[in-house]
Amino acid sequence: MPGASAAARRGARRQQALLRRLCGAVLVASALTLGGCASLDPYDVIGRHIPTGPPVEAVTAADVREAAVDVTWRTIADRYYRADLNGVDWAATRTEWGPRILAATDEDEFWRRLDQMVGVLADSHTRVESPKQVARRAAQQAPTLGLGLRVLDGALVVLAVHPDSDAFWAGVRAGMRLTHIDGRDALDQWRAWQAQRRYSTPQAERRAPLRMLNDVALRAAEADPRGGIVLRFDRDDGGPITARLRPRTVSTAPQLTARTLPSGVGYLRLTAFSDTLRGRLDEAFTQLADTPAMILDLRGNGGGSLAFANALLGHFFKQKTVLGHARTRSGEPVALAFGAIRIIPLELSVPGRADAYDRPLVVLLDDASASASELTAAALQASGRARVIGEPSCGCLLAFLGYRRLPGGGELAYSEVGFETLSGARIEGQGVEPDLPVPRDARDLRAQRDRALEIAQQALMER
Repeated sequence: MPGASAAARRGARRQQALLRRLCGAVLVASALTLGGCASLDPYDVIGRHIPTGPPVEAVTAADVREAAVDVTWRTIADRYYRADLNGVDWAATRTEWGPRILAATDEDEFWRRLDQMVGVLADSHTRVESPKQVARRAAQQAPTLGLGLRVLDGALVVLAVHPDSDAFWAGVRAGMRLTHIDGRDALDQWRAWQAQRRYSTPQAERRAPLRMLNDVALRAAEADPRGGIVLRFDRDDGGPITARLRPRTVSTAPQLTARTLPSGVGYLRLTAFSDTLRGRLDEAFTQLADTPAMILDLRGNGGGSLAFANALLGHFFKQKTVLGHARTRSGEPVALAFGAIRIIPLELSVPGRADAYDRPLVVLLDDASASASELTAAALQASGRARVIGEPSCGCLLAFLGYRRLPGGGELAYSEVGFETLSGARIEGQGVEPDLPVPRDARDLRAQRDRALEIAQQALMER
């Protein structure tokens, strides 16, 4: 494990080898009883990571639909990380939503309604994905209009435009206002989409309509190869742009950027936390080792691997440091093989490393910084190791250990671990509050100005 001592790395390798042997044992030992498997793997971590073939039944069949609803409801009832299910009457939720889900007129609507049922938990990690979404996630691809959008000062403002998108080539630029979606007032449509599901925070809620916009555009393009969605934008001078836009498929593979800025400050940006970036992470810290200060840019980072987050944090501490605590439904660590392999301990700490980067550090966040990226920022902030600049994060800090396959080909993610800082503060439902707030501003967008990055460099150079 990069960033740990030699002994810790040897221990990690032994645990990984044992896990591989256990996975192999589960694959070949079909005679194991259910009770035996539960003792070996109480969280069903191994079972959820064994690949299976494509589903043979679609959810057009009533019995398959009923089975998908039942598995979803019972899994959350039995395994959700909080026994009180956030105060939700889960039995009443099934009574209310079950008939509506089963009455869906097509598969897309079935999976959307099933996701809306789990959405009453107001938990951004607990969700249902359709077979189409599962396939796109596996391929690390997403169909998108290439737009970032946010309500600012009572208008729906373009935050960013992907250079390969139809929108960019139609002339849409950051700072413009989206006024109409297929002829409907854009703000009215945005608020209607927001109301379809509950989320953990206002930050999480305001991100949801963009996913729905992309989904509507995709369905229109699938129905008619010449189709798409008609959007109208207003330029700063009031001139309109109206265009029929089609989604493009873009890679969602995680990216790492490391460079020394002209100011001399080191800059490290991560779009997601993935163990595939572990080698590049070590290289980045070698590259930036001599910089007098560093900016860790986690804006737009939706999280990912907790192991990667731990490796990243380890690069900033020379001594063993306790950074927080995990909370599970049972009060026990997440472990396999009768506790022999601890996946998530209750005490979250880093071992320390002699070559740790110990110079001034700033973390940049926005409302799309979520999950493991929030854990990283909160740990650095609470320990006094870094200042946080930007916007409050998503408030979406929970963990799940793998997707549960559902009848019909969809998958369920459900929260199994909660987290607290050393002071006992919960980030879930709150977000990481910046030490120095820098709210998004439409004027900065039109000027292509990154004010948060400017302020971060100034704060570091003044120390």
